Amino acid sequence: MTDISYKPIQQVKVSTMIVDQIKTHILEGKLQPGDALPSERDLMKAFKVSRSSLREALKILDATGYVTVAQRKRTRVKSIVAETVTEPLRPLLKKDMATVLEVHDVRRSLESWNARYAAEKATEEDMEAMGNCITAMEKKLAENQSLNKEDAAFHLAISAATHNKIQTHLMYSINSLIQDTVGICYESQDNREILKEHQDIFLAIQARDPDLAAEKMTWHLDRIRERIHTFFAKK
Repeated sequence: MTDISYKPIQQVKVSTMIVDQIKTHILEGKLQPGDALPSERDLMKAFKVSRSSLREALKILDATGYVTVAQRKRTRVKSIVAETVTEPLRPLLKKDMATVLEVHDVRRSLESWNARYAAEKATEEDMEAMGNCITAMEKKLAENQSLNKEDAAFHLAISAATHNKIQTHLMYSINSLIQDTVGICYESQDNREILKEHQDIFLAIQARDPDLAAEKMTWHLDRIRERIHTFFAKK
């Protein structure tokens, strides 16, 4: 009789199976940076698991850098770009213009690519998301309020419209890194100009014109570079 070896059957913990499912959705781009997971109750119902198993899974995902779990707030997906890359730069961005501009130059390259591919690949749902950001910016301008939050949401919506999960995670990390600095730079600027730049980018994407979309994005980010110079010159 042929000698056959058998491997022992290993039991897989329920929490591990939950982790694997959520990680797969993140790595496949179905869950993107900043997305909120359903409530605990809804996740328990969807997975048909106990609260303890679910919470154990979320703790594992939090510890391994896939999500952020906050008390009384929804659990959100994190960027898979390592914080060991971005966090050391954060203090420098508050005081060193050279570092700010270096990060901005990386952003410029990424976002020009984003605009080009969004014009080619954006779905109707993507177009609606970008359009909603423009509408929100118009409303904030009418109320004489900062456009910073809506500005960031627009750029992230363009990144999502590329349907490239690596690009989206990179963009989310860079946006998080520079958001405070860019927001401060905008405070003394004419928000009507900033809104117009965003409207032009959106119109080019809507027109499915990749070259024009990339051109308009590059123009906008070059203007941001000038605003950064202006901000640091006044310090």
